[in-house]
Amino acid sequence: MIRRLIAAAIYVLTSWAWVFAETIDFYATVSTSTDAVMIKMSTDILYTQLQTMDGYTVIDRRNENYNPANKSQNISFYAEIQEKSSGSWTCTLNAFKGEAAFSSTKEYDSYYKILMDAKASLENFMLNLSGNIVIPGQESSETVSRENEDGPARPNVRKHNPIMDTIAGTWEGEELTDKILILRGGRGFIIFKNGATMNISVSVEGSDVTIKQKGKPNASFYPSLPRQDALKNAASASPIEWNFKLEGKTLIGIKKTLVSDKKSSTGVSEGNVTATWTKVH
Repeated sequence: MIRRLIAAAIYVLTSWAWVFAETIDFYATVSTSTDAVMIKMSTDILYTQLQTMDGYTVIDRRNENYNPANKSQNISFYAEIQEKSSGSWTCTLNAFKGEAAFSSTKEYDSYYKILMDAKASLENFMLNLSGNIVIPGQESSETVSRENEDGPARPNVRKHNPIMDTIAGTWEGEELTDKILILRGGRGFIIFKNGATMNISVSVEGSDVTIKQKGKPNASFYPSLPRQDALKNAASASPIEWNFKLEGKTLIGIKKTLVSDKKSSTGVSEGNVTATWTKVH
């Protein structure tokens, strides 16, 4: 019995061995769309979400197109995003390792859905890539519709707030932030100028809008701090939070985050700074 267990463990480790500590070359997105802002945003989201997955080291080659003639020991990855005449979008994830090629395509009726689905699609794709595993409900080719953008109905969930539709869209504001995207389902992304992307949750009560950091901590979420201070304190910091008032197309309020503090032994402390976001479209 023990020998069988050992043999089974060796088999599993051998089957998954190439997944752990694998290096991925992340190349530019292929698209004929004229919406360069959207393509860049989608590329940055995919790149950042792939970076957060355990077991992979991601090399940034977003300024290069994948060339199959250039052989590499690494996994070569790129996405292809195309707009269809019907107004829907397709996103194909492509990966190449040695002579093997893998791809997965999904169709979306909104490119915002590509962003919202990025993490789940990548996780499923990498599982398929490593061992031909399919997570139930995540087929290699499927259509994701707008009507499910807020997720499946759950008991005891508050009725959808129409103001969420008002604030859904693209925002800009803080000096070291490149782009902010709020989705109707109460989620979104903040893309920093240093390339990092933060997942956020969004809740609305009247004209009060609360936005909170979601997911793993990251020193790059604190670009205004000295890098060493950010690296030392990010993991133990409370999630960043914004408490806004909605005034027309502007969010005005306070951001709770780490700030420099020379009197502190860690070089930082939790504090409040004023913040203003303006809706772009």
